[in-house]
Amino acid sequence: MKTEGRVRVNAVDWISLALVIVGAVNWGLVGIGTFLNANWNLVNLILGGFPSIEALVYILVGLAGLYELYFAYQLYGARQERRQKRAMPEDD
Repeated sequence: MKTEGRVRVNAVDWISLALVIVGAVNWGLVGIGTFLNANWNLVNLILGGFPSIEALVYILVGLAGLYELYFAYQLYGARQERRQKRAMPEDD
């Protein structure tokens, strides 16, 4: 994933980011729905008839969140590596 202080982004990175965003929006809607006494859980509304698939979506969103922690660590490492390269004087 990391190459010379840069992070290469692949399909897994984009898919996990999309799942985390969907999960965050869903949790926001659940919170708002709680105050309004409404069920705004989109995953439940779309997949309510399929509890196993609904649970699988929740598991995938959770795994995507954990993967995003790893990805953020990779971004931080690449940033530190670039900073170290800039701080080092170049030999001519």
